[in-house]
Amino acid sequence: EAFDLWAKIAPELKNGRIMRFGKKDNYWSMGKIGPCGPCSEIHIDRGEKWGTGPDAVVNGESDRFVEIWNLVFMQYDQLPDGQVVPLPKPSVDTGAGLERITAVIQNVDTNYGIDLFRNLFAAISDILGSKYEDNVVAHNIIADHIRALTFAIADGAGISNEGQGYVLRRILRRAARHGAALGAEEPFIYRLVKPLVDEMGDAYPEIRQKQSHVENVIKAEEESFGRTLETGLNLFEKIVAKLDGKVINGEDVFRLYDTYGFPYDLVEILATEKNLTDDKDGFDRAMERQKELSRSGANFEAHSRTITNILEKDPSDIAPTEFIRDSLKAESRVKDVYRVENAGQFNVVLILDRTPFYAEAGGQISDLGRIYNDTIEIEVRAMYYHRDWFIHEGVQTRGSFEDFDKFEGMTVTAEVDAERRWQIMRNHTATHLTHAALRQVLGPHISQSGSYVGPDRLRFDFSHHQPMTPGEIEAVEQIVNDQILAGNAVATQVMDINSARATGAMALFGEKYDEEVRVVSVGEFSKELCGGTHVTNVSQIGPFFITLETGVASGVRRLEAITGQAAIKYMFEARQFRRQVAGIIGRPEIDALAGIEQLKQQHDAAQKEIKKIKSKMFSGGGNAVGSEVMIGPVKFISHDFGETDRDIMASWIDSQKQLPQATVAIALGQVNGKITYAASASGTAVKKHGIHVGNLSKELLPQFGGRGGGKPNFAQGSVATETVPQELFDRAKVILETGAKK
Repeated sequence: EAFDLWAKIAPELKNGRIMRFGKKDNYWSMGKIGPCGPCSEIHIDRGEKWGTGPDAVVNGESDRFVEIWNLVFMQYDQLPDGQVVPLPKPSVDTGAGLERITAVIQNVDTNYGIDLFRNLFAAISDILGSKYEDNVVAHNIIADHIRALTFAIADGAGISNEGQGYVLRRILRRAARHGAALGAEEPFIYRLVKPLVDEMGDAYPEIRQKQSHVENVIKAEEESFGRTLETGLNLFEKIVAKLDGKVINGEDVFRLYDTYGFPYDLVEILATEKNLTDDKDGFDRAMERQKELSRSGANFEAHSRTITNILEKDPSDIAPTEFIRDSLKAESRVKDVYRVENAGQFNVVLILDRTPFYAEAGGQISDLGRIYNDTIEIEVRAMYYHRDWFIHEGVQTRGSFEDFDKFEGMTVTAEVDAERRWQIMRNHTATHLTHAALRQVLGPHISQSGSYVGPDRLRFDFSHHQPMTPGEIEAVEQIVNDQILAGNAVATQVMDINSARATGAMALFGEKYDEEVRVVSVGEFSKELCGGTHVTNVSQIGPFFITLETGVASGVRRLEAITGQAAIKYMFEARQFRRQVAGIIGRPEIDALAGIEQLKQQHDAAQKEIKKIKSKMFSGGGNAVGSEVMIGPVKFISHDFGETDRDIMASWIDSQKQLPQATVAIALGQVNGKITYAASASGTAVKKHGIHVGNLSKELLPQFGGRGGGKPNFAQGSVATETVPQELFDRAKVILETGAKK
């Protein structure tokens, strides 16, 4: 049937160029675990010019036969222990590449030859002043990567150092690197967003809606990468300077790559220019180690997998669990029971025929509580959702543990921790209000990129290219609290997915929806697809306060907020703080802020006066402060200022520079927690005796874990915090004695 459909799409290509490829043992799987099944592939024969040798066969190594369509009949689930069990809902996964099919229809040699790329290549050439035919690979990579970046960022993804954000960062930097090779000296990738939107925005309107946001995110990351390259080049030079031989250590190369984003192939180029080689094997070993860590981190948590593994049986054995959404307590029957080991103790795992316990989904965490009857009691500590079953795991706190296998068939009461659930519901409904408020304050480009809804707080990640201002944060708080005070009911409707989308309901990022969905609305203010639990009226949320606004990736911001009892506690603590401050400064609460401002003004004035006095004291006679010693015809003066101000040190150093006699002065001082170094030489010392304190400092400071330098008459820098001042001064004397000349 698939082949016949393909023949209808491109009848002119049926004349022997398309062939079917499918047999009983042709099998496809995602990997060691996951959905899998038999497959039927469709390949195109591109002709003899692409190969005629032994490899010119279907699924061979030549480019003659290209797969353009793959139908996988997803029938099974591959388990970690090697078992293959039937999927509860078999499906057909049809993978037909748009560009591959278009390349066949348009009869071009590669995917990049199709008409979708032509205008994009022209834009790259215009911006970079390069010809496509002279730089095919670079143009292909840049065009491919701007599409990936634009679609991912428009869909709510951000650029960061982990997960999907890390992949996007690598994609952007690879494109930027190829642009630099073509002569780009300024950010240019963001300028390709508009040509891409012009080409594909009609078919994918979301990239047109998010164009400005995507441009801002990409431009900011390009500018950041420019700084990264500069840092990487400096670090590369330091690595080379320490080499004892001609080979750059693979671990050093990997650290440049992984920590600083410095491209490996650029290290190869730089090494070649310096007649060096890099330890490719060492780099590969470090890369493989990192991949192993990533793979292990991506595995399911071992304990939960143990639970789901023992539940792999024919779904007909146990009917799906009925979720009792609108109640915190329900009479249930135990349908199945297991015992699993967790952290050295045996826990009971129950499947009930019906339950009020919510299992984590859509950002909302699972309920906790207890399951009990006259005989037993289980403290529910974890919930899992698997194959339409709600799985309750907990510790038996009453009854005979040895008789746990007799639980099956028992009638029990399943009771959710009510106070905890209510706080979760408050935070979940507040999350919806926050989403709508952000779109009002920041614009319609705001889309959810992730969330956490627990009893302690809510967390909301959203697409936005810059930090929110205090005024914007306050506006969101005001809008949400106004909605809470309005006391509107929270309405829920169940409808088919297409009808829900037609109402304008927003969907959660990364969430999968059934054909029938729940639409949660707060009047006309908020409307989202959501399967979680909510309050019945927004007035039940209580006060709402934003406690954090921060960035989690380029183009992704994060808000955290509190409601209900946590917000009330926050208000009480704020009031207590205000009272204590008012008592300390001896003013009424209403005037406390004005009193603090007055105290700050007085403090700042006093500090200025103190600084002025110290400056006069240190600069007055030139020799009023410091230890003096003659080194030949040159007077050497040193002083440790201890904790001080940079201006005071500078004033003293400058005063020594103005002295008529040949003088070299060195000062140390702790400024903002760091040990700062400054040195000067008088005109006579420089002109008559050839002193160069910049050279002196370059030789001196590295011996004390620091760095710095400067001109003949002035230098500055820093040293390690554990530096003993007198040891540094003594070492400076030795350098002066042996010659700190130009």
